[in-house]
Amino acid sequence: MKKKAAAALSFCLAASAVFALSACGGGGEGSTAVSDDIVNGDFEQVEDGKWVGWTREDAAFNFRGVVSDEKIGGAPMEKSGEYYFAGPKGGNPPMRGTLTSDPFRLGGNGFITFKMGAGKDTEKVYVEFFEEGSDTPIARVANEDCDGVFITEHLMTKVVDLSAYVGKNIYIKVTDNDDGNDFSYVNLDAFKVCQSDEEVAAAEAEHEAQIAAYGEKPFEEDETSQEIVNGGFETGDLTGWKTLEGTALTRAGVVSTSQRYWDDRAVYGEGEYYLDGSNNGAIQENLTGAIRSTKFTLGGDGYISFMIGAGNGNCYVALCDGETDEELITVRNEYFSDPALALTLLRTYMDAGEYVGKVVYLKVVDANDGGGFAFMNVDDFRVSLTKDQVAELEVEQMEKAQNETYNSASYDDLTSLRNYYSSYPYPVPLNSLAMTVYAPNQVVDCGTVDLTAFIADAKAAYGEEEITDLAVTKVAGPDGEAAEGFDSFDMSAPGAYTVTYGAEYEGKTVEASFTVIAVADHNNVANGGFESGNLAGWTVMTDGWSIVEGQPAGVISAVSYWDEALPYNQEGDWHLDGWNTGIDEAGTWSVRSTDFTLGGSGFISVRMGGHAAAVHVYKADGTEIGYYKQNRFNDANFPSVGAGGSWADMGTYVMDLSDYIGEELYIVLADEEAEGWAHAFFDQVVTYYETEPDWAALSDTVADGGTGLEVSIPWQLAENLM
Repeated sequence: MKKKAAAALSFCLAASAVFALSACGGGGEGSTAVSDDIVNGDFEQVEDGKWVGWTREDAAFNFRGVVSDEKIGGAPMEKSGEYYFAGPKGGNPPMRGTLTSDPFRLGGNGFITFKMGAGKDTEKVYVEFFEEGSDTPIARVANEDCDGVFITEHLMTKVVDLSAYVGKNIYIKVTDNDDGNDFSYVNLDAFKVCQSDEEVAAAEAEHEAQIAAYGEKPFEEDETSQEIVNGGFETGDLTGWKTLEGTALTRAGVVSTSQRYWDDRAVYGEGEYYLDGSNNGAIQENLTGAIRSTKFTLGGDGYISFMIGAGNGNCYVALCDGETDEELITVRNEYFSDPALALTLLRTYMDAGEYVGKVVYLKVVDANDGGGFAFMNVDDFRVSLTKDQVAELEVEQMEKAQNETYNSASYDDLTSLRNYYSSYPYPVPLNSLAMTVYAPNQVVDCGTVDLTAFIADAKAAYGEEEITDLAVTKVAGPDGEAAEGFDSFDMSAPGAYTVTYGAEYEGKTVEASFTVIAVADHNNVANGGFESGNLAGWTVMTDGWSIVEGQPAGVISAVSYWDEALPYNQEGDWHLDGWNTGIDEAGTWSVRSTDFTLGGSGFISVRMGGHAAAVHVYKADGTEIGYYKQNRFNDANFPSVGAGGSWADMGTYVMDLSDYIGEELYIVLADEEAEGWAHAFFDQVVTYYETEPDWAALSDTVADGGTGLEVSIPWQLAENLM
C-alpha cells in the first residue's frame, strides 16, 4: 500500500508521551468478541436511549448528547447520517469524562477518519487510539482547527494513520478534561476505517474544503473609502470585520433578523441579518471580545448611525483612530431596559464631525464577563452621513416603528420601541409630527364630561415648531364609539373610555389616547382589574417607571410566560406585571389606588404573585391599617404549579377590614425588597363584598406549566402583618 504520510501529516500525531490510562480497552459488560469494524462509529444506533458500542465514564458524554440538529451554536454541522454527538447537549461545559469504544480489529488500509468539533483546549480535549491491552496511546488527535471565532462547533474531518497496526485489536478513547466554559467539550461523528487510498484522499479534501468555508477569510480594506464593508452583516457572516480579541463576537452570532428571542420577542433589526452576542443562549454570556470594521476615511458631515441592543455593563461601540487605535468616541446602550428593551435593536447616532477627513474604524467591544445581559447586539452601521441623510434616516426609522405590526403579547415591546424613537435626543431636529406632551388618564363620576378640557395641556411638534391646536377625534366606551359631542360627553355608563386626540400639520396627522374611568360608586377602587389595559386610576409612586407614549407601562395581556407557558392566573384580559415596569429586579416600586369607601362586609381581596409582592391598606389620612405579603412563592419543581412550585402565578388573598366599614381608604400595591427572585405581580383588586366571601371553599383554576393540565390555586385569608 502506498502510504499518504505527507498528506496526512497535519491531521495525525504519533504518540510522543505516555499517559496514565486504563489498560482495558472499552468493551461493554459481557463483551467477549472483537468486532471487525468500529461498533456504532457514526452514533446512528439510538433506539435504546443509551450508548451502543461505547462506554461512558464520569459526568461528560451523557447519551442525551446524541442529536440530529442541523446546527449547534449557529454553526452548520456536516453530520454523516442522521445523528452525531453534540457536547453542549451531553452535559454542562465544565463537566469532564471519557467515552471509550468497544475494541475492534483494524482492517482496510489502516487509516481512520472521523469528525470532531469544539475542544478548543487541545491539551485537555482529545481523541486517542490504543492497542488493546496497552495503556500507551498509538496516536492522539486534538481539534487544532477550533479557534473559537471562525471554526467553533463545526464537525471538522480528521484523518489518523494507524496502518502499522492493521490486524491488531484497537480501541478509541475520547477525553474531556476541560472544566472551563470556552468550547470546553467535544462534538463527534463518523468514526470510520478506510478501505482505500481514495477514501483517505477524499477525507483530506473535505477537510481542506471545510477550512476554506469556515476558516478566517482574508481581510481586505481600502482606507480611502468613505464606507465600511458589510456594515449591516448582510453577507450572513463577519466579512469586513476583523477579530481583535476574545471569542464573544463570532460568525455564530450573525443571525436572521426574523429570529425570535424569549419565544416571541422581535429585535426589530434592519435587513436580513444582525450580530447577536447571545444568539438565544447558544453563545456563552461570560465570553468577552472585540471586533473592528474596515478602516475608512470619514466623510459627509461626520455623522455615523447604527443599531444597538442589550450590552448591559461594560459593552460599547467606539470610533477609533485608524493610525493610533485611540478610542475617539464611545457609545453605550444607555436605553437598556429589562424586559421592555432588553435585546431590542435601537438606532443611535454619533456626531463625529470633528474627525471628517480622518482615517478611522468602528470597534464593537464586549468586555462584560459577568452580570445580566453581558453581551452586545449590533446592526446596520452607516458612516460618513450628511446632515440631510441623518434627517431622512430619523424620519424613516420613526415611521418604520410606527408602521410596525408585530408585537410581543408578553412584554408589549413595540410600545416601548415607539416611545424610544419619540423621545430620542436626535442630533438633527426630527422633521416628523410627534406628540411631545400627552394628556393624562382621568377618573370621573358617571355623568356628562367635557373631554376637551382634558387635553388642554397636550402638545405636539413638527421638528422644532410647537403645535398646541389639538382636538379630540373619537371616544370608545362601554356603549360603542362616538365621533362628536366631546364638549359634553355622556359617561353615565360606568367603565373605561378610550379618548383619542391628535393634531394636524401640512397634511400629516399624529394621534394619541388616554383613558377616562367613569365610576358609579365609591365602594370599589377605579380600574381594580386593570381592564382599561393601562394604569388608569392608579398613581405611580416610584421614580424610574417606564413611560410609554404618555402612559405608565406595566399592564400586559399575557396569560402565561416563558416557553413552559407558566400561568399568571390573570383575571380578564390584563394584569400589572412587574417585569414590565422598567424597574430592575433589585429595585422596588409601588402604585396607589383611588380612594374608596369600605362597605358591605368589610372584606376585600387582591390577586398577587412573585416573591416581592405586598399590599398596604391606608386610611385616607395616610394611617396604615393593613400590611399583607405574598406567601406562595416557591422556586421548586419547575415548571409545575401543581407540584408546589410558584413563581409569577398570582393567588387570591382575602383581607378582613371589617373594623373599618364606612371609612375612606386606599390601597398601595408594592414590590418590596426580597432575596433572589425579587418580582411582583398583581390583578383583580376587589374592595366590595356584600357578604363575607367563603374563601375556604374558593379557588382559581389555571393551566399548569409544561403539561397544561388544570390546577387549582386555593384562596386564602391573608394575615395582617402590622
